[in-house]
Amino acid sequence: MTTSFEPVFQAGTIITGKWNKGQYVVDRLLGEGANGKVYLVRKGTALYALKVGFDPVDHQSEVNALLALSRSSSAFRKYLHDVDDFRHAGTDYPFCVIRYIKGQPLKDYLRERGYDWVHIIGFNLLQKLSELHAQGYIFGDLKTDNMIISGYGEVNLVDFGGVTPIGRSIKQFTEVFDRGFWGAGTRVADEKYDLFSVAVLLLSVTDKEKKLLSFKHILPQNRNIDFLLDMLKGNARLSKAAPFIRKALRGEYRSTAEAFAEWRRYILHKENHKSQVKLPWLKICFGASIVLFASTLYFYWQ
Repeated sequence: MTTSFEPVFQAGTIITGKWNKGQYVVDRLLGEGANGKVYLVRKGTALYALKVGFDPVDHQSEVNALLALSRSSSAFRKYLHDVDDFRHAGTDYPFCVIRYIKGQPLKDYLRERGYDWVHIIGFNLLQKLSELHAQGYIFGDLKTDNMIISGYGEVNLVDFGGVTPIGRSIKQFTEVFDRGFWGAGTRVADEKYDLFSVAVLLLSVTDKEKKLLSFKHILPQNRNIDFLLDMLKGNARLSKAAPFIRKALRGEYRSTAEAFAEWRRYILHKENHKSQVKLPWLKICFGASIVLFASTLYFYWQ
């Protein structure tokens, strides 16, 4: 869902925090969602993403999750840069400033580099989710729009408006990626909820015949995982990861750590399908992704 609301800032606008007095110069609008607008801003020579909250309660909930993650020793450490309010036309608006990540949408990345990269991206996505889950949170609204891909398939999660503490009701979701929509489980936040979304996300970005686009026309009584499992049968791009997809859709993983370990085995040890890349290439990319991930952790620990 996209919600349009004021204020709208043009390039060159200076946003000054009411309490911390941080000054940010608007470069351009990056995106707009259900709970805010996100702008690319500059502070000196540094680039950040500044999110203006629409609903103060939702915004504070997102900020609380980002604060906890930013203080952790995970890849999300120091993700949050600033939290403040600013006054515009007589009204105070909450905003937060987060790390800006330069990259590509998932579909564009795969279209340019090839669908063999889905294996590396799947590995990195599960790695990132396992760290998030270890901190006690579920991403919730996992979809292609909330991912940016950079480098060697490095996955960057953006828009934390749907992040929910484990055990609570999911705050925000998109129907096609929601297990409740497919009658595959509840909307209570647990690790299996995100894993289900991963499976549907992978099906959607490798769907040559665009079958998933018809999901809104499926009668409620016919919404079940059989439709998704049938899509998987004819999907050669996911033949190697098919066991993971089936188990994730059925909710058979006990944890994200277990799912992550299985995905790694699919990449490094399973016999290659003739339509997919050879194992040495995958090992190189896998190794590069590990090095990049370790470098990121080292950088943010400094």
